[in-house]
Amino acid sequence: MSQLRENPVAVAIVLAALLMGSQAFAVDATAQNSTLRDRVGGGNIVTHLTGAPTAQMYQALRGVGAKLGRVNSYGWRDLDRKPTPRNFDAAMREAHRHGITPIILLEYDGSYQFLERPQPIGSYDDWFAAGQVLSRRFRPNGEWARENGIYGWGATVFTAINEPDVLANIPRDDYRDALAGFADGVHSIDATLRVVPGGFATCNSAADATLRGYGPAIAGLLEDGRLDGIDLHTYYNAKWYPLTRGREFSAQTCFDRVKAAMALKRDINFYATEFNVSRDGAWEDPNLAARLFLTAFWDEVGVVGSDGKRSATVLALPWNLGDTGRFEGPGYAMAASEAPWKPDSRAKTLRTVLALAGDMTFTALDVRAGRFTLENDSAQLMVWQDLPGWTETPGTVWEVQLPEWAERAELWGWDGKRRDIRVSAGKAVISGLAGNETYMLRLPKPRR
Repeated sequence: MSQLRENPVAVAIVLAALLMGSQAFAVDATAQNSTLRDRVGGGNIVTHLTGAPTAQMYQALRGVGAKLGRVNSYGWRDLDRKPTPRNFDAAMREAHRHGITPIILLEYDGSYQFLERPQPIGSYDDWFAAGQVLSRRFRPNGEWARENGIYGWGATVFTAINEPDVLANIPRDDYRDALAGFADGVHSIDATLRVVPGGFATCNSAADATLRGYGPAIAGLLEDGRLDGIDLHTYYNAKWYPLTRGREFSAQTCFDRVKAAMALKRDINFYATEFNVSRDGAWEDPNLAARLFLTAFWDEVGVVGSDGKRSATVLALPWNLGDTGRFEGPGYAMAASEAPWKPDSRAKTLRTVLALAGDMTFTALDVRAGRFTLENDSAQLMVWQDLPGWTETPGTVWEVQLPEWAERAELWGWDGKRRDIRVSAGKAVISGLAGNETYMLRLPKPRR
């Protein structure tokens, strides 16, 4: 325990694990004052799987100190398009037992219509019924919670139709009507619940800001508020989406381009149910992937709204925390081993960030300068994206304006604490940086 007393980040990791335990806590990731931890999680927690894959994901979420899990179902309705909400029951019990707040995703793939018994996307009325049934059952204090004697816990974010722009074989008008019905059904039960279209892939993968036409198709639903925001999947890749070439290859850039393509006037929210740095090709080295992951993480959680200041990110879920590469190959696998789960280098970086700043909230965001500030009662954290194209003044020296109470500082990078620094009120000049990476400066608040 002496080592823990000397290392506040280690203490934070232990406390986070103890607090998460087997008890579930209500998390509202949509609140503007939500902490960083409230916005981070993982998926998929698929309803038709039991045993090792699901257990592995919960070990991973607990291991990094995250609170959210995307729970997705392929069996949420029958072949006659009638909702079968109890398909989620077991997954909800498991999520509650592990202290993870569910983000519900209804899967639909346009290829289903080509099966022996076709499953067309369905009408507005079909999706309205689904929205009503699922939200009535799984919202906080809903039917499922009351049946299980649970208070203050449930799903507040409901999403549908993941990556429609990949196969792009769902008619755009039918897609819009489905989401309109789903949103109206959910909101007929509880107007405070959030409805979001399932994530889109092609701004990232094909530089298509129209998302194969699916973005403009739902622009009206985003404008009138029935849809809370847009979910963009971002896979940073050395060849196809190289963040090393600047903010042109960022979540913020895609978010802004997609909104412009839809000609939106309303300031919508940003969701990221999948993102990661691909550990392959020129980025195969695990340490390089972890270093770039830190930049990617702050890109995702640091997305701002139209005024350039408002925090727009509701949630950011790395893909895939639980996989060792056995299921989808090594590129995005963030587990070094199974049973027990052990983190790879990127997951270790995520664990470090959440230990440092998981219980902090944003107090300032300046994307153009690549600088963010977060704070809680015990410390302040300053973040600098010190890479060419991510900040106005990349280099080996970081000039920081400090609060009056500052007495000491800790410089952190992707691999942990780099050094302790004696500071005083005013400007600190931190020299001798290697540059070309993201840095974090933690300022512990003096005890009074």
